[in-house]
Amino acid sequence: MSAIEINSKDFLKFKRIGIALSGGLDSSVLLNVMANEPMLKDRITALHVNHNINTDADKWEEFCSEQSRKLGIPFQSLKLNKTDNPSEDYLRSKRREFFRQWGRVQDLIVTAHHLDDQVETILFRIFRGTGIKGIKGINQFSTIDGVNFFRPFLDIKKHDLKEYALKKNIPWVEDDSNEESNFSRNKIRNLILPSIRETWSSIDKAIIKLSKDADKSKQILDEIAQDDYSSTFSTHGLIKLARINALSKPRKENLIYYWLVNINGLKANFAQIDQIYTYLDRELVGPATFHFKAIEGESDVRIIINSKEIRIMKDDHKTKLPKDLNLEWNLKDNIKISSGELSVVESLGKGLSTRYLKEGAIIRARVGGERCKPYGRKKSQKIKNLFQEYDIPDWKREQIPLIYINDKIAAVGDLWVCEDFHTPAAEKGLSIVWKEIES
Repeated sequence: MSAIEINSKDFLKFKRIGIALSGGLDSSVLLNVMANEPMLKDRITALHVNHNINTDADKWEEFCSEQSRKLGIPFQSLKLNKTDNPSEDYLRSKRREFFRQWGRVQDLIVTAHHLDDQVETILFRIFRGTGIKGIKGINQFSTIDGVNFFRPFLDIKKHDLKEYALKKNIPWVEDDSNEESNFSRNKIRNLILPSIRETWSSIDKAIIKLSKDADKSKQILDEIAQDDYSSTFSTHGLIKLARINALSKPRKENLIYYWLVNINGLKANFAQIDQIYTYLDRELVGPATFHFKAIEGESDVRIIINSKEIRIMKDDHKTKLPKDLNLEWNLKDNIKISSGELSVVESLGKGLSTRYLKEGAIIRARVGGERCKPYGRKKSQKIKNLFQEYDIPDWKREQIPLIYINDKIAAVGDLWVCEDFHTPAAEKGLSIVWKEIES
């Protein structure tokens, strides 16, 4: 058995270090190894979550507190309320909530995940249905909900940790629920993996190799996606479909996934992603909206797709124009409104007639029922119908300003100038430029 060692340099950039201590073999070894590092000991706090499920849960908490005291390590714990049949996801979320309350951006949570955990995790994700990111398994370092996590034992087998604990006389508690198969991971650990190993003794090595290959492949896919993100002039909040349609279908999907997760930091599960891909594969019949959670924070994010673009908008987006908007504009200076900025440029035979410079204009919001006869059209139409014809998404309709002159609609944003106000073909006009606020 090789010595169980850690590199102190991996930890020195962090102000405080929290050790996730359950009292079991793995975390007990971790606590002892780190407590024996002189450069780290003053930064360490042992963090324990009493799940309040097992009848011995309080004894385990006392054990963790006593072992921390003996090692001269501060101890903090959280006791959960009793819950009938708590799920693994529920317990994990409660632990992370505790870590998030304790930790800051300059702090680090260290967990005792080891190589056997990595194998179980990858199998578990495969059974649940995962992609290449999931097959990567557990990252040695990650940031989740703003909390930094480090797992120094990921390359060490549990068997080696046990040998080390016995050699160093490190005490630990045994959780008898680990021998039960109520939880999915226990089934993998106690039933599935032992059965597989009877025939394929090297299954652990094979799964770890698969994990490392998946990690390399994911890095390549991310590099390709980054190139495509740049070359298609995509932005944080917007992808223009015309610019990505030249990509192959797999490459287009790879870009969209990268854009959602890496650029915008969204919690994108595979069912949601597949819905977006399926929608884009068919002939678009109208705008579609998908809801995601942000990785950081709890606010909802909307993914809005129409025939021209994929756009991300926060549900707290507040750029739609107030219904009572009534703002004077001299048709010369740039003017900011809640949804963007209006300006004008001179252009031959286009835009508003310059004779209205003396009149000035009023900027208002659409309230419904307004009509305009765009220059060159045979008849006037409801602005609502024009929006539908030009595939203007619902959210954007609430942002587009109406330009009134002499109490009549003269222009709709920079989309249409109503015929009565249009400049003659041979004269200079005032083309409206409306720059919307980026989501």
